[in-house]
Amino acid sequence: MTSRARVPRIAGVFLAGSLTLVACGQGQEHRPRVTAQEQCDGTISAAAAPALKRALATEKFTDTPTGWLDEAAAKLRDDYAKGATVSLGANDCVASADKPRNQLTVGFDVYQERSLGTYYGSPYMYPYDMGAEAEVGYRWTYLYVRCTSEQLEGSDRSPARFKGILNVKESSTPDTAATREDNLVILHSVTLALVRKLGCVNDAGLPPTPVIKPLKPAKVWPPGPI
Repeated sequence: MTSRARVPRIAGVFLAGSLTLVACGQGQEHRPRVTAQEQCDGTISAAAAPALKRALATEKFTDTPTGWLDEAAAKLRDDYAKGATVSLGANDCVASADKPRNQLTVGFDVYQERSLGTYYGSPYMYPYDMGAEAEVGYRWTYLYVRCTSEQLEGSDRSPARFKGILNVKESSTPDTAATREDNLVILHSVTLALVRKLGCVNDAGLPPTPVIKPLKPAKVWPPGPI
Protein backbone atom coordinates (compact mmCIF):
# COMPACT_ATOMS: atom_id res chain seq x y z
CA MET A 1 0.00 0.00 0.00
CA THR A 2 1.35 3.41 -0.93
CA SER A 3 1.70 6.20 1.59
CA ARG A 4 -0.89 8.15 -0.45
CA ALA A 5 -3.43 5.35 0.08
CA ARG A 6 -2.80 5.36 3.83
CA VAL A 7 -3.63 9.05 4.32
CA PRO A 8 -7.46 8.70 4.35
CA ARG A 9 -7.26 5.84 6.88
CA ILE A 10 -4.95 7.78 9.20
CA ALA A 11 -7.16 10.86 8.90
CA GLY A 12 -10.21 8.73 9.73
CA VAL A 13 -8.56 7.32 12.84
CA PHE A 14 -7.54 10.83 13.95
CA LEU A 15 -11.08 12.12 13.41
CA ALA A 16 -12.61 9.26 15.37
CA GLY A 17 -10.22 9.87 18.25
CA SER A 18 -11.03 13.56 18.22
CA LEU A 19 -14.74 12.84 18.37
CA THR A 20 -14.16 10.48 21.29
CA LEU A 21 -12.25 13.19 23.19
CA VAL A 22 -14.99 15.71 22.49
CA ALA A 23 -17.61 13.26 23.71
CA CYS A 24 -15.63 12.62 26.91
CA GLY A 25 -15.29 16.36 27.42
CA GLN A 26 -19.02 16.80 26.98
CA GLY A 27 -19.62 14.11 29.57
CA GLN A 28 -17.55 16.10 32.05
CA GLU A 29 -19.10 19.49 31.37
CA HIS A 30 -19.26 21.85 34.32
CA ARG A 31 -22.62 21.80 36.07
CA PRO A 32 -23.52 25.27 37.37
CA ARG A 33 -23.61 25.45 41.17
CA VAL A 34 -26.53 27.80 41.68
CA THR A 35 -28.38 26.46 44.75
CA ALA A 36 -27.97 27.93 48.24
CA GLN A 37 -26.29 24.81 49.62
CA GLU A 38 -23.67 24.84 46.85
CA GLN A 39 -22.41 28.31 47.78
CA CYS A 40 -19.10 28.79 49.63
CA ASP A 41 -17.82 25.45 48.35
CA GLY A 42 -20.79 23.50 49.68
CA THR A 43 -20.41 24.71 53.29
CA ILE A 44 -23.98 25.98 53.54
CA SER A 45 -25.97 23.46 55.58
CA ALA A 46 -29.61 22.56 55.01
CA ALA A 47 -30.44 24.70 58.05
CA ALA A 48 -28.46 27.68 56.72
CA ALA A 49 -29.72 27.53 53.12
CA PRO A 50 -33.08 29.24 53.84
CA ALA A 51 -31.22 31.93 55.81
CA LEU A 52 -28.92 32.60 52.84
CA LYS A 53 -31.89 32.87 50.50
CA ARG A 54 -33.50 35.40 52.81
CA ALA A 55 -30.27 37.34 53.28
CA LEU A 56 -29.94 37.88 49.52
CA ALA A 57 -33.65 37.81 48.66
CA THR A 58 -33.19 35.09 46.06
CA GLU A 59 -33.93 31.47 45.23
CA LYS A 60 -31.15 31.17 42.64
CA PHE A 61 -27.49 32.13 42.83
CA THR A 62 -24.78 32.81 40.29
CA ASP A 63 -22.40 29.95 39.58
CA THR A 64 -19.72 29.43 42.21
CA PRO A 65 -16.27 27.78 41.83
CA THR A 66 -14.95 24.98 44.01
CA GLY A 67 -11.73 24.83 46.02
CA TRP A 68 -12.31 27.77 48.36
CA LEU A 69 -12.58 25.66 51.53
CA ASP A 70 -9.22 23.96 50.99
CA GLU A 71 -7.60 27.32 50.27
CA ALA A 72 -9.10 28.94 53.37
CA ALA A 73 -7.92 26.08 55.60
CA ALA A 74 -4.41 26.17 54.06
CA LYS A 75 -4.24 29.93 54.64
CA LEU A 76 -5.10 29.58 58.33
CA ARG A 77 -2.62 26.71 58.79
CA ASP A 78 0.08 28.91 57.25
CA ASP A 79 -0.94 31.91 59.37
CA TYR A 80 -0.67 29.84 62.54
CA ALA A 81 2.66 28.29 61.59
CA LYS A 82 4.09 31.77 60.98
CA GLY A 83 2.66 33.17 64.20
CA ALA A 84 0.78 35.80 62.19
CA THR A 85 -1.20 38.37 64.15
CA VAL A 86 -3.21 39.30 61.08
CA SER A 87 -3.88 37.43 57.85
CA LEU A 88 -2.41 38.91 54.71
CA GLY A 89 -4.48 38.81 51.55
CA ALA A 90 -8.18 38.22 51.13
CA ASN A 91 -9.61 34.77 50.59
CA ASP A 92 -13.37 35.23 50.74
CA CYS A 93 -16.11 33.05 49.38
CA VAL A 94 -18.77 35.02 47.55
CA ALA A 95 -22.46 34.17 47.29
CA SER A 96 -24.27 36.29 44.72
CA ALA A 97 -27.95 36.32 43.88
CA ASP A 98 -28.68 35.70 40.22
CA LYS A 99 -31.30 38.49 40.28
CA PRO A 100 -31.17 40.98 41.93
CA ARG A 101 -27.38 41.30 42.15
CA ASN A 102 -27.21 41.08 45.93
CA GLN A 103 -23.96 39.71 47.37
CA LEU A 104 -22.64 38.23 50.60
CA THR A 105 -19.05 37.27 51.46
CA VAL A 106 -17.48 35.09 54.16
CA GLY A 107 -13.79 35.15 54.99
CA PHE A 108 -11.49 34.19 57.86
CA ASP A 109 -8.73 35.97 59.72
CA VAL A 110 -6.55 35.32 62.75
CA TYR A 111 -7.09 37.44 65.85
CA GLN A 112 -5.38 38.23 69.13
CA GLU A 113 -7.06 37.57 72.46
CA ARG A 114 -7.22 41.27 73.26
CA SER A 115 -9.39 41.72 70.17
CA LEU A 116 -12.34 40.05 71.88
CA GLY A 117 -14.97 42.58 72.81
CA THR A 118 -13.84 44.97 70.09
CA TYR A 119 -17.34 45.34 68.69
CA TYR A 120 -19.18 45.63 71.99
CA GLY A 121 -21.05 48.90 71.70
CA SER A 122 -20.33 49.32 67.98
CA PRO A 123 -23.25 50.64 65.94
CA TYR A 124 -25.80 48.00 64.90
CA MET A 125 -23.81 45.12 66.48
CA TYR A 126 -25.17 42.74 69.13
CA PRO A 127 -23.40 40.05 71.20
CA TYR A 128 -24.48 36.41 71.01
CA ASP A 129 -23.33 33.33 72.89
CA MET A 130 -21.48 31.21 70.32
CA GLY A 131 -17.85 30.10 70.02
CA ALA A 132 -15.37 32.25 71.91
CA GLU A 133 -17.49 35.26 70.97
CA ALA A 134 -20.04 36.32 68.38
CA GLU A 135 -20.86 39.87 67.35
CA VAL A 136 -23.85 40.01 65.06
CA GLY A 137 -25.22 42.74 62.82
CA TYR A 138 -27.45 43.06 59.77
CA ARG A 139 -24.49 43.93 57.49
CA TRP A 140 -21.49 42.54 59.41
CA THR A 141 -21.17 39.46 61.64
CA TYR A 142 -18.10 38.08 63.43
CA LEU A 143 -17.65 34.63 64.96
CA TYR A 144 -14.49 33.96 67.00
CA VAL A 145 -13.21 30.45 67.76
CA ARG A 146 -10.19 28.78 69.35
CA CYS A 147 -8.88 25.63 67.69
CA THR A 148 -6.68 22.80 68.92
CA SER A 149 -5.72 20.42 66.13
CA GLU A 150 -3.00 17.97 65.12
CA GLN A 151 -2.79 19.96 61.88
CA LEU A 152 -1.64 23.00 63.88
CA GLU A 153 1.60 22.13 65.63
CA GLY A 154 1.72 23.62 69.12
CA SER A 155 -2.00 24.37 69.29
CA ASP A 156 -2.33 21.94 72.21
CA ARG A 157 -0.33 24.49 74.22
CA SER A 158 -1.51 27.65 72.46
CA PRO A 159 -4.80 27.20 70.59
CA ALA A 160 -5.12 28.83 67.20
CA ARG A 161 -7.44 31.81 67.19
CA PHE A 162 -9.38 32.80 64.12
CA LYS A 163 -12.60 34.58 63.30
CA GLY A 164 -15.18 34.24 60.59
CA ILE A 165 -16.27 37.50 58.98
CA LEU A 166 -19.58 37.78 57.13
CA ASN A 167 -20.39 40.88 55.13
CA VAL A 168 -23.67 41.54 53.35
CA LYS A 169 -22.38 43.83 50.64
CA GLU A 170 -25.57 44.44 48.70
CA SER A 171 -29.03 43.69 49.97
CA SER A 172 -32.17 45.49 51.08
CA THR A 173 -32.75 43.31 54.14
CA PRO A 174 -33.76 45.45 57.14
CA ASP A 175 -31.95 45.71 60.47
CA THR A 176 -34.04 43.28 62.52
CA ALA A 177 -33.22 40.50 64.96
CA ALA A 178 -34.34 37.97 62.34
CA THR A 179 -31.93 39.38 59.75
CA ARG A 180 -29.02 39.43 62.19
CA GLU A 181 -29.70 35.87 63.31
CA ASP A 182 -29.89 34.65 59.72
CA ASN A 183 -26.38 36.04 59.28
CA LEU A 184 -25.18 34.16 62.36
CA VAL A 185 -26.73 30.91 61.12
CA ILE A 186 -24.93 31.30 57.78
CA LEU A 187 -21.59 32.14 59.39
CA HIS A 188 -21.93 29.27 61.87
CA SER A 189 -22.44 26.83 58.99
CA VAL A 190 -19.38 27.98 57.03
CA THR A 191 -17.20 28.21 60.15
CA LEU A 192 -18.23 24.74 61.29
CA ALA A 193 -17.20 23.32 57.91
CA LEU A 194 -13.84 25.06 58.20
CA VAL A 195 -13.05 23.90 61.75
CA ARG A 196 -13.88 20.36 60.69
CA LYS A 197 -11.57 20.72 57.67
CA LEU A 198 -8.84 21.83 60.10
CA GLY A 199 -9.61 18.95 62.46
CA CYS A 200 -10.30 21.21 65.44
CA VAL A 201 -11.00 19.24 68.64
CA ASN A 202 -14.67 19.35 69.65
CA ASP A 203 -15.42 21.43 66.53
CA ALA A 204 -13.69 24.39 68.21
CA GLY A 205 -16.61 24.60 70.64
CA LEU A 206 -19.25 25.13 67.97
CA PRO A 207 -22.53 23.22 68.27
CA PRO A 208 -23.47 20.91 65.38
CA THR A 209 -26.56 23.02 64.76
CA PRO A 210 -26.71 26.73 65.58
CA VAL A 211 -28.08 27.63 68.99
CA ILE A 212 -29.19 31.26 68.83
CA LYS A 213 -28.73 32.83 72.25
CA PRO A 214 -28.53 36.64 72.37
CA LEU A 215 -26.67 38.25 75.22
CA LYS A 216 -27.53 41.54 76.88
CA PRO A 217 -26.23 44.25 74.54
CA ALA A 218 -24.25 47.25 75.72
CA LYS A 219 -26.74 49.40 73.82
CA VAL A 220 -29.91 48.83 71.84
CA TRP A 221 -29.46 50.60 68.51
CA PRO A 222 -32.13 52.14 66.33
CA PRO A 223 -32.55 50.32 63.00
CA GLY A 224 -29.59 50.78 60.71
CA PRO A 225 -29.86 52.41 57.29
CA ILE A 226 -30.80 50.24 54.34
